[in-house]
Amino acid sequence: MDDLWSLPSITIILSAILMCIMLMYAIMYRQERGVRYFVWVLGCRVVYAGSVILEISRADLQSKLFFRNIEQTTLLFMVPLMVLFVLDLVGKDRWLRLRWSFSLLALFACWAVVIWADPYWHIINRTQNLINGHLVMTKTPYALAFNLLCYTIIAGCIFVLIRYIRNSRPEFRIAGMWLLLFGSIPLLVEMMKLFMPTLSPWLLPLSVYSGICGMIMFWIIVRKKLFSSVPMARNIVVETMREGMLIMNTTGKIIDSNKLARLLLEDDNNRPILGRSYRDILTAWPQWQSACANMEDCRIEISTRTGHEKKSYIVNVYPFFTQRQRKLGTISVIIDITEKQQALEQIAHLNQMKDQLFTAVSHDIRNPLAVQINLLELLEQEQGPSNQADNEILHALGEQIRNTNTIVENLMEWFRGQKEGIVLHPESYLLSAIVEEACRLLLQNIKVKQLTLHVLIDEDIRVYVDREALILVIRNLLSNAIKYSNQGGVIRLSARTTESRVEISVTDTGVGMSEEQIRNVFDENRFDSTVGTAGEKGTGLGLLVSRQFLHMCGGCLKVHSKPGSGSNFTIVLEDGDLR
Repeated sequence: MDDLWSLPSITIILSAILMCIMLMYAIMYRQERGVRYFVWVLGCRVVYAGSVILEISRADLQSKLFFRNIEQTTLLFMVPLMVLFVLDLVGKDRWLRLRWSFSLLALFACWAVVIWADPYWHIINRTQNLINGHLVMTKTPYALAFNLLCYTIIAGCIFVLIRYIRNSRPEFRIAGMWLLLFGSIPLLVEMMKLFMPTLSPWLLPLSVYSGICGMIMFWIIVRKKLFSSVPMARNIVVETMREGMLIMNTTGKIIDSNKLARLLLEDDNNRPILGRSYRDILTAWPQWQSACANMEDCRIEISTRTGHEKKSYIVNVYPFFTQRQRKLGTISVIIDITEKQQALEQIAHLNQMKDQLFTAVSHDIRNPLAVQINLLELLEQEQGPSNQADNEILHALGEQIRNTNTIVENLMEWFRGQKEGIVLHPESYLLSAIVEEACRLLLQNIKVKQLTLHVLIDEDIRVYVDREALILVIRNLLSNAIKYSNQGGVIRLSARTTESRVEISVTDTGVGMSEEQIRNVFDENRFDSTVGTAGEKGTGLGLLVSRQFLHMCGGCLKVHSKPGSGSNFTIVLEDGDLR
């Protein structure tokens, strides 16, 4: 019963309890980064401490050697487990695949076999002696070299952990540094035992006490929830961003960047950009350079070549501040818009092809229509009263051809008006000449519908306008007046000057329009067209094109109408005598 409460027994019981707790923790939080490996690191440390106590409590050489081998084996496996823990913590998942993990553990397992077979091979220890009841061993050069390799690997892991903790949130940095400190104490003790074997009798008990550090480390991890709360290390988050990041301090020195920024800004010699001035890096982009110098918000678009490919980027520059709003520098966020830019260029190219195709087609349509209208006018001039049926056919054909020509002209002009960069050339013209040209093609339509046209234009009135645009507008208004006039109706085309303006009115005695129809006339998104009094059809583009061209000439269009009382369309233009 007394043996149950001896120091070795208590140590073993406490170690077993701690191991069970850690295993439960590992199962509960197995999805958190690093937990599954770090728990086993701590477990090895607990087993090591228990083995040291059991070694001290034994008196014979063989028992001491047995527990010393357990100590060395647990220390050995702490190395690969520590490596796997760090790789898991910083997100290097591709190195955690089963074959890599198994290969790493298998390498150290082979050395563990050498440790246990050392009484036969004598590769690890040169001497094994009991001095005053303590086991003192001297290592062979092979063992020293392997131990140095292990300590180098552990030192590399600690370096990575220090960088990881520095990039974590401030509230976790202190706990993380304490964790590293307690983890380093046993390492220092083991290094002293390796290089000063004569001090082993005094250092061995110290190893037990430093083993308690593993329990403290586990308590810190559980209390602070480090593995579940500490954010990903900076290099994982920043390097996997799809946007570039460039951070500069108040002096203009680059203090941080990620992969995309480095690909964009490094020169042909691949000189690192860290620590260099923005004046050296951003010489190709003065606006970006100015924003960084003044530490101000800015959004610019840049283009450059990366390898053999042209790239386009949007750069957003933001200043960042202390809590007291003192500027600390700037951060530039670089967004790759190459695909979007290429899509826009492709759309522009397709639009250009569409414009060329439309222009070619319109030319091929206009020319035959012009020829048909000329032939039609010759036939109309030569027609006689003898054959009434032929005359009616000729009139119907003429109406269709002229209507088609008007629709084509309006469609072409509307399309031309939608194209960016269209420019009209207004000049001072005699209004009467323009009106005569506009009416000429519509005289036959007026005659067929037996309408009366009164043109009351003073021959001295001049207007400041694009000539072709005004001809198109007047022709559209006259076409509408003819379309919606009853047979035998009257159309009046007049003009008057008022101060610096000229008002041209086209008035008919047709069906008129309601207030809703008038609103639709001025709706840019509607192309409504009602059937005329003789069944004429249209596209609704005529008035839309007219309004657009008048607006570009500095004029406007007014409408007054009532159902059954006809309509009055008024063109308001600048007086040409003032030019």
